Amino acid sequence: MRMRRLLCQVMIAALFGLAASTVPSPWMIDGVTGSTFNLIADSGRVVTPDGSSLPFWGYGLASSGKPQYPGPTLIVNQGDTVTIQLTNRLAEEVSLMIPGVQMSSATAPVYPQGSRSQLTSLVPAASGGGGTRSYTFTASRPGTFYYQSGSNQKIQLRMGLFGAIVVRPTQNSTTKTIDIAAQRLNDPANPGVAAVSRSYTRFAYEDGDGSTGYDREFLFLVSEMDPNFQHWVEFDRPLGKPFDFSKWKANYWFINGRAAPDTMAMPNVPWLPSQPYNCMPLFHPAERVLLRFINMGQDFHPFHTHGNHMLAVAEDGRLLSTNPGAAGADLAWEAFTVTLAPGKTIDALFQWTGRGLGWDFYDHGSEDMPAPYEPLDEHAMRKAFAVNTSPGNPPASGQSLPVIMPRPDEQTLGIHWSGSPFLGSNAELPVGEGGFNPFSGYFYMWHSHSERELTNNNIFPGGFLTMAGVVPWPMGWPNVPDNLDESDMYAPMAGM
Repeated sequence: MRMRRLLCQVMIAALFGLAASTVPSPWMIDGVTGSTFNLIADSGRVVTPDGSSLPFWGYGLASSGKPQYPGPTLIVNQGDTVTIQLTNRLAEEVSLMIPGVQMSSATAPVYPQGSRSQLTSLVPAASGGGGTRSYTFTASRPGTFYYQSGSNQKIQLRMGLFGAIVVRPTQNSTTKTIDIAAQRLNDPANPGVAAVSRSYTRFAYEDGDGSTGYDREFLFLVSEMDPNFQHWVEFDRPLGKPFDFSKWKANYWFINGRAAPDTMAMPNVPWLPSQPYNCMPLFHPAERVLLRFINMGQDFHPFHTHGNHMLAVAEDGRLLSTNPGAAGADLAWEAFTVTLAPGKTIDALFQWTGRGLGWDFYDHGSEDMPAPYEPLDEHAMRKAFAVNTSPGNPPASGQSLPVIMPRPDEQTLGIHWSGSPFLGSNAELPVGEGGFNPFSGYFYMWHSHSERELTNNNIFPGGFLTMAGVVPWPMGWPNVPDNLDESDMYAPMAGM
């Protein structure tokens, strides 16, 4: 417990010690939209939190003139004809392929001098030193996909030539209302909620019934590096020295191109010029959060969200449905940990509800308006908090199973402590507490369940982890607008 508390303090300190920069949409994944994209392939360097600087090869926007790790996330609409123009600045040929998508441009494998024994690329490639190649496809179905080089993959994929593609469904132009009491993400035995239905205009798939509707979405593109391999590519390979791939072993792990605690820095911070994307999920209680997982690494990764299960609604860009477009995600499965296989994508819905605690975690009274989607059967269920001044301190008269707070000398409060155990409530802070949580949110870790992946080259903590933030609904809702994004989270600290 002490180590976990220390880790939380380190992560939250890193989070709130950062300056605001360019922020994303309140609900949408960072990326570039359109139907025509001009990309380059070039070399750059990845910065890790332990002070290392590793070479990588990556795709980037031609307009920026530099590669990034991973490549730009391309966001397109279902039905679009998409063209990607690739200019290759690397010394060897590089291509681009999209598994699970039918390309309308040439896809014939490349064999040097007509020999069938020497496959060099799975698709036509752009030659090194400035060669170009155009790739075209029709985004016929929505989902989460990825693009990668089809050339010399044992080297180029390990070096970082990959990126995400999100295809948004035509269903986004409609509004669908679903009965959330019937959804598997809620407790069917206690369906009491502030609203019995919810309307959505954003969906992950063409589901027919709105079952993939969501409030916010986040991308988790995971990858890893072996620093010995990166060293070989930079120094030994040019000299003709071989590399023993049987000894390749990852020692760095990334989410969206960053290792913790950099995963929680703002997007586009200047000290990570080749790693613009962050990963810090922020959401309100009971919001439906779409998690788009992509594994572009070589290893399996067990990803754990803590607290609540997630509902996997799609795999490999296909809705888990007996009748796509009509039955919805009726084959969805729940898990508290999903195993991400190499080259696999999973789309999952997550909700943090806080229900079942036996008391209203908002500290609401009967005169207070319920928060959005708050369980009505727990609204205004106050359990008085008694200070435990002596061993075996009994509940006060009339209290049913009160939450007994420990004595001040028994508490070790992290910097995210608001002074109150209730979500969205503040109280007097202990002496010496800095007050880094003025909005009274709740932060906890999302991470790999492989402990070794929580390091940066064996330095703990780091690697494949981030913090998720449960942010209270704004006081005065629904008369107060809610535009939750990362700038809102940093705004309270602006004068500190």
